Formats: sequence, structure tokens, C-alpha cells
Amino acid sequence: MVKRVSLVKGDNRHVNVKRALELIGPDLENIANKKSILLKPNLTATKLRPDANTHVDAVRAILDFLRERVTGFDQKEVVIAEGSGSAYYEATTTWEIFRDFGYEDLVQSYPNVKLEAVEDYKSFSPIPINSFAGPENMMLADRIKDFDYKISINLPKVHNYAMVTFGIKNMMGMIRQEDKSMVHGLKTPSAPNVPNIFNIVPTKLISWMRRRTPGLVNALFKHSATYMKAVKVIHYNVTEMAKLAWPDLVVLDGLYGMDGNGPVDGYPVKLGAAIASTDPLKADGLAARLIGLQPEDVGYLYYLSEAGMGDYSLDGLVGEELSPLIKKFKMHPTFPIQKEWQ
Repeated sequence: MVKRVSLVKGDNRHVNVKRALELIGPDLENIANKKSILLKPNLTATKLRPDANTHVDAVRAILDFLRERVTGFDQKEVVIAEGSGSAYYEATTTWEIFRDFGYEDLVQSYPNVKLEAVEDYKSFSPIPINSFAGPENMMLADRIKDFDYKISINLPKVHNYAMVTFGIKNMMGMIRQEDKSMVHGLKTPSAPNVPNIFNIVPTKLISWMRRRTPGLVNALFKHSATYMKAVKVIHYNVTEMAKLAWPDLVVLDGLYGMDGNGPVDGYPVKLGAAIASTDPLKADGLAARLIGLQPEDVGYLYYLSEAGMGDYSLDGLVGEELSPLIKKFKMHPTFPIQKEWQ
């Protein structure tokens, strides 16, 4: 049976997200049988760049929908969990991001909802990935195994390594904080002397520079052999991560997306849309088309499709027609290099 993927247009974030879920309602009936639900927002940015993060009202809309539609919702464990990469690299915490972006208010509004930060987790399991030095292991929080329903909530954004980030790549937030750079092949614990720019300039400093002088960093990356390797390995590594952290539902709040220097330092672009599907590849594939790409152009979406993880065709589309809503995004300045992932 073909799973539905909804496309909604409108100027109200809360209404859009709820409507997107309503349109795929028959595919959500099994939530009633679940006991523990993970909501995974994208809180990659600090308060300096609020447009890069999942808006709290998008999460609130999902919670309202579940409370209204799912029998026994108030008795279920509902956890909003995140490990903010920018928090780690900018010497703050995910808890501060929760507070700065209004997530603490959700705990007051929904008694069965709680917040968790990945940096507080103690138990992790390895994901075999590729690095510049060869095979490596990136650590995924074991906490993810406790949930019998996982919801990924993001906004459509271009990316500085992986071309785009939607619902699937958002699950990277469940990776151990100090391992997040490994998805790019950058951190190589078993071979720390492998020569690359990151042996000279620490990742934290590059992150700091990228937020303040993105043009300079992009210019350097265009001439970096390390970067050219990274844009190849990241798609394989995201694929391997996704297989173990696969969401049951993807919700994309497309009231605004981000183009240019995403996923943090780009520009907000109004799309006036929302997407939802219990097939993450359908949701992400539709989002790719919405911003002017084809899903098979994105390495990790192609790999996951080839692995049989889902179907990014437009079969099952409900709601709005796609063509009138397409808005071609300005891609990241390094996009010509990123396209060489094959």
C-alpha cells in the first residue's frame, strides 16, 4: 500500500502542520498503540540565528494534533530530544537552546512531555562509517531504542556539505555531541595524524568562523582537498546513520526554509507550505522538489532509495499540487563541488 505524503499551503504555521497531519491521518492510526514517542526537532543554531531552527509552534502543532486525535495520548511518554551541534561548538548547551527558543514552555503545557539533551546521555552504540583514514565508528545514543515511535521535525534547508537537510538527516542530532563532525569524515580517532585542514584549524574554530565570515570559509573550502573528500563520504555516513535512527514520521514546517549559507547562516525564504509522511523518503523527496531539486540528485536520498528504505516518488501525494508551490532555492556557494558526491 502506497503511503501518503501531504503538501499544504498557508500563512499559519500551526494550521499548516496540523492540516498536513490530518491529510495523512489513516497512516497515523498505529500511534495509538505506541507507548513512548520521540519528537526530534532541529535546533542546530544558537539564538544568533533563530531562522535555522525548528520553530516551537511547529512542535506545538504536532502535540495538539496528537492530543486531539490519539486515544490515551496523555498517558504516553513523549520526549523532545536534541543534541545541538552549534551548542557544542560554541561552548553552550542544548538546554540553553531549549530555553532560548521556547521549548521549556511545552513542558508546562503538556504534562506528559519532557525535554532531554543528548549531552546528558551516557550510553551509545557504534555506527560503522567512513572517514578520511578508513573505517570508523560514530556513536548513536542508545536512548533512541527506547522509543517505539519517532517523529523528525525540521524545516527545508540547504546544507554546506550534504546539499540539503530535511527530516532524515535531522536524526543526526541523536549522535554523541563530540562525534558529530565524524559524519563529514573529519574526526578520525584511530588515525589522528591523517593530514587535513582540520589538523591545522580546529573544528570549533571553523564553526566559529563560518558563522562570522562565511564567505572566507566557503572560499577556502572550494580549494580544499579535505572538503572535496567530505562531500563524498557524508552521503554514505548519513545513510548508515539513518538506517539505525529511521523516523516513523517526518514533518517539515515549510512556512519558511533556508537557502544560501545553510544550514545555519543562510537566508529565510518563505515557502508557505508544510509536508508530512510516514515514509521519510517521500517527505524528503517532496521537499527536494519543492526547493527546485530532484531527490535522486541528493546522495543520501539516492542511497536510501537504493537500499529499499522507502519511495521518493510522488505516488500518494495529497493536498496541494506541487508545481505552483515550487520555489527554486539559491544553493550553497559550494554546491558545484557538493554535486560531485558520486
